[in-house]
Amino acid sequence: MAALSPPSAAPSAASTSYTDQVAATTFKRLHPSAYLRRFLDAGVREDARHLDHFRPATISLGPVSTAHGSAFVKLQNTVCIAAVKAEVATPLLSRPDQGFLVPNVELPALSSTRFKPGPPGDEAQVLTDRLLTFLNSSSTLDRTHLVIQPGAAVWCLYLDITFISYDGNALDAAVLASMAALRHTSLPNAVFHPETSETRHHPDGGSAKLRLNNLPLCASFGVFEAAQLLADPSAFESSLVNSHASIGILAPSSPAESSTQTHTCYLYQSGSLRTIAKRDESDAAAAVPAAAQSDQQNLDACIRLAKLRCDQLAHALFDAEARHA
Repeated sequence: MAALSPPSAAPSAASTSYTDQVAATTFKRLHPSAYLRRFLDAGVREDARHLDHFRPATISLGPVSTAHGSAFVKLQNTVCIAAVKAEVATPLLSRPDQGFLVPNVELPALSSTRFKPGPPGDEAQVLTDRLLTFLNSSSTLDRTHLVIQPGAAVWCLYLDITFISYDGNALDAAVLASMAALRHTSLPNAVFHPETSETRHHPDGGSAKLRLNNLPLCASFGVFEAAQLLADPSAFESSLVNSHASIGILAPSSPAESSTQTHTCYLYQSGSLRTIAKRDESDAAAAVPAAAQSDQQNLDACIRLAKLRCDQLAHALFDAEARHA
């Protein structure tokens, strides 16, 4: 008599979960737009955020002991370190009473598979240029404060931002890290000796905090398929959005300042922010979607959200400074 075979075991919850995960990953790679659309149509994003929500920010000061100022910033999976190193330089003949601020952004291969080893790529160079434009437009640093001896010696601040992990919205992270590092910067008291044309430490030693005029911060947005406005897009979302906007806000410079005094200091927009709500195909009478938003309406919404976001980032920075004090 043939032996009875045991009944086959039902698939375990773990194996079912793994199978679902593989299927979702495959669908995401083959049909990225459809994958993202399924989330957004339900009013939620892949990382469980609402469409108008930003990622939480983590800030710490002084991670680089050899720098004159440094900061660590984490926006969930986007992580970077900013370090300020000061060197004595000769000013330009056309601007003898101004020092230098030289930012540089690095997106190494270890931060994301989208970046390759070798010299800085186009994305890193564009990000560096946008960061410099942002800092200049906000007038946060008066270059005359970097003068040691007019026409002879000034400070040159090298602001290096290196991304450890990249998951989109690099400008917001770079701006936050830059401002945190600059606010953490102290410059040695220096004296220029005309007899030898040398700049040396002041005999009394010591250092002075770098003077900044304000606290500019940034919030970025993207529009997916002219249907949804996304705050703080991830790398996956950024690769699929049709238009993009970054808004700079002058946030309160100290906890005592009122957040009602904030205003816009920078605006970068690529493409139209106009959104058109998806029409129900069964409703043939609907000619214009009720929830359609013009470019200006969405821009106004972005500015309102940016003010709230930058106020939150400013207070996160104040908390980090209080912990470091």
